[in-house]
Amino acid sequence: MSTDTQLNELGYYAVTRHPADVRVVLPEARAAEALGLGSCHIGERFTVKDPAVLSGALAGASTTLGIAPSTNHHTRHPTVTATVGSTMHALTEGRFAMAFGRGMAGYWQAMGLPVVTEARLRDFFGILRRLWAGEMILDHDGPAGKFPFLRHANGLGEGPPIGLVAVGPRTMALAGEIADFVVLHTFFSDEATEKSVAAVRRGAERAGRDPDSVRIWACLATVPDALSPEDQLRRGVGRLATYLQAYADVLVSANGWDPAAWERIKQSDLFTEAAAAGPIDASASVETLQQIAELIPADWLSAVASGSRRSCAKTIARQYDLGTHSVIMHGASPQELEPVVQAYRADRPILRRAVAANPGRFA
Repeated sequence: MSTDTQLNELGYYAVTRHPADVRVVLPEARAAEALGLGSCHIGERFTVKDPAVLSGALAGASTTLGIAPSTNHHTRHPTVTATVGSTMHALTEGRFAMAFGRGMAGYWQAMGLPVVTEARLRDFFGILRRLWAGEMILDHDGPAGKFPFLRHANGLGEGPPIGLVAVGPRTMALAGEIADFVVLHTFFSDEATEKSVAAVRRGAERAGRDPDSVRIWACLATVPDALSPEDQLRRGVGRLATYLQAYADVLVSANGWDPAAWERIKQSDLFTEAAAAGPIDASASVETLQQIAELIPADWLSAVASGSRRSCAKTIARQYDLGTHSVIMHGASPQELEPVVQAYRADRPILRRAVAANPGRFA
């Protein structure tokens, strides 16, 4: 695919089906590259979805795809994380970026790890950039931890871009302050997307940065009607229900949804039993998902690219009108996305700013 026809503004998530068959990462990458997609994003799950391993697989299966895993900063030692970043940066000749999220406070506490805070992320990002620059760090004692000795000799002179995966406005503003790029959450309404973009820009301005220097990714659940009815249900209702299991309060708040509606869902025996069995998108039966769909207000599911391929393409293009620079088509494989991408290409919008294949950079 030549650079003039590569859609650097579009990305997809690797291995989105659950339970995951991690082997699909290879044919997915080849299909994505043939379609001209710009990048592949990786969401970590503590199953068979290690982001470093999958990043290496993607590097070997592609030559043009940007690669951006999302992980959590405190699940690995800073030197280990720096090594992953440097190795991938060198291996891909600059196509790699790393994103970090806050995750679920209760889950970290159950694992014996500290809750992720703004201060810890800010401190960690500083450590990572200093290590990539070749600096030796002695007796570091900050919010990210105590480290008597940190050194990472990569010989590269730089590291990959660093991003944040964000939901709430404070984390969006933090992304504007410290990140090269930010990934918004799935199931954001138009209003939530616009407010998130404004928060990112506000954070950048407060930090004395150019607000146009932060690349903003919309993350749009893409559920074309060419999928089977079960797949549409699982990737729409099922995926949203899984997010509600994890961090409903912040998602409800970010979208301005009715908290009373969430209380009714949360207190229902149906949702409680489905949540107890594991991630709802992976474990719930079709019948259970159909019943959950009746509990969820229709407008909560409206922030989805759904319907015909042209309808999906129009919804994708609309994200740029809301202030984002790029779109991750979440929940479908490149093979499943082909008709949507063809429709998008046929009426490709003019971008406000050209972007690179590397998810953390502009062209």
